[in-house]
Amino acid sequence: MTQQTSTIIIYTQKECSYSDAAMSEMDDEGTIYNKVDIDEVPGAKEELLKLSNGEPITPVILRGKEIIIGYHGLG
Repeated sequence: MTQQTSTIIIYTQKECSYSDAAMSEMDDEGTIYNKVDIDEVPGAKEELLKLSNGEPITPVILRGKEIIIGYHGLG
């Protein structure tokens, strides 16, 4: 298992195949992450929009201070 030095957060929503693929890849790598479903967590959608410069795209992944929008350029 890979040891993580920073918390990884993935913002997702229901029926997002790109989010599912990103989480599956992290699971396969043994990466520990926190999932935030923007449909269920109050205020999460607003936070996602701030992180993505107003783009309603999922996934948005935070790795420490790095913001990754989409999954391998898709989302």
